[in-house]
Amino acid sequence: MSASSDEKTNTNAITRSQATEENLEYIFNPKTYTPGSYKFSRQYLRERLSRSILHEFSIDEQKARIELAAAYRLAAKNGWLESIYNHITCNVDGPNGQHHILINPLGLNYREITASSLVKIDLDGNVIHPGVVGDIMGINQAGIVIHTCIHRARPDVRCVNHNHNWAVAGLSATKDGVIELAQTTHVTGEIAYHDYEGIVISNEEQERIVRDLGDKDVMILRNHGLITCGPSVGAAYLHAYTLCAAAEIQAYACSMALDKQNLIIPEDRLVKLSMNIAKNFNRTSCGILEFAAAMRELDYDQDHSSYPDYRN
Repeated sequence: MSASSDEKTNTNAITRSQATEENLEYIFNPKTYTPGSYKFSRQYLRERLSRSILHEFSIDEQKARIELAAAYRLAAKNGWLESIYNHITCNVDGPNGQHHILINPLGLNYREITASSLVKIDLDGNVIHPGVVGDIMGINQAGIVIHTCIHRARPDVRCVNHNHNWAVAGLSATKDGVIELAQTTHVTGEIAYHDYEGIVISNEEQERIVRDLGDKDVMILRNHGLITCGPSVGAAYLHAYTLCAAAEIQAYACSMALDKQNLIIPEDRLVKLSMNIAKNFNRTSCGILEFAAAMRELDYDQDHSSYPDYRN
């Protein structure tokens, strides 16, 4: 029995070894098929993400890219992600002193993000450098709105971390907000709050985000998630780590206590004491030791991972 013409066509399409960039879009291969475009397939993106273009940037920017890529991988490892959404940004200086920031391309899983895949934009959201996949994927508009206004208003801030950790998102929907229940909560420091205004896509909200954050490094977005920031990627990471942990502790405590009257809440003077001690607990700057340890953990994981090296 001879094969049908459709079967012959499909066989030829799948086994064809030479194809132009244009007709690859229309060739069906069940082993590489991904919705939307062949450029979203693992095979295509793995080749792109294996490239390193770090040599194109200054040493300082290379360091920033590696640290920020590590922050995304750690967010994935800790479960601080919502599919391909949320964002972490880091300041980098342009050749003439311009203020630029690095952000993730919208479409990559956090476990795929590499130092060379980060997109460099200015504070108006214009792309300065697309990285190795920026020509395929765009940028989350909410990321531009939330992050650029903080970087612009707070010169002391190098990194801004935003996520929808489930425990924090749940806590953000409570009237009491964070209750200073445990030492981990105190270490988080003072916390600001910003009321929910819907998905953040309007530049009009930027002024209120900056106003509500003030000079604090931690803010809960009501009915939404968190923002943490700091003078380094490590500092913003540590603030996010302690806030997410504090939210989980509060969820456990409240579920066990059943009633707020059963919660043991430390005195304000003890809370403030712990906050002050935490500020100078280590000889190094906030988050440096903790983030270095977390990066080493990523490096050990990378030895057994099929994902592209985050340091690329």
